[in-house]
Amino acid sequence: MPNQQHGSSALNRLVVGAGRSFDLHALLRDTARTLSNLDLEHQHEMQKLASSRTNPVLKKQIAENLRLRHRERRQPYVGLVAELQKHLARVERSDLQAAR
Repeated sequence: MPNQQHGSSALNRLVVGAGRSFDLHALLRDTARTLSNLDLEHQHEMQKLASSRTNPVLKKQIAENLRLRHRERRQPYVGLVAELQKHLARVERSDLQAAR
């Protein structure tokens, strides 16, 4: 959980501590695009592996390593998406309350 707290505080510093405003929707969109690119890259690597003539036992080990690497690469972006969504929901609730 410390990583989530660190991610949250980093996001808060970015949003609250900045001297200028950020387009959080654009950041969320870009982060989602990065996740999509990582997923496509992983899918391509898995397809290449599946069609290779590699020994089946070795192929299984390589596939597991690819899956682990994929999860590790995605994790920071998944956490950032979650934090951005939380922050945007808070901002939208505040905007709705202020409009009343």
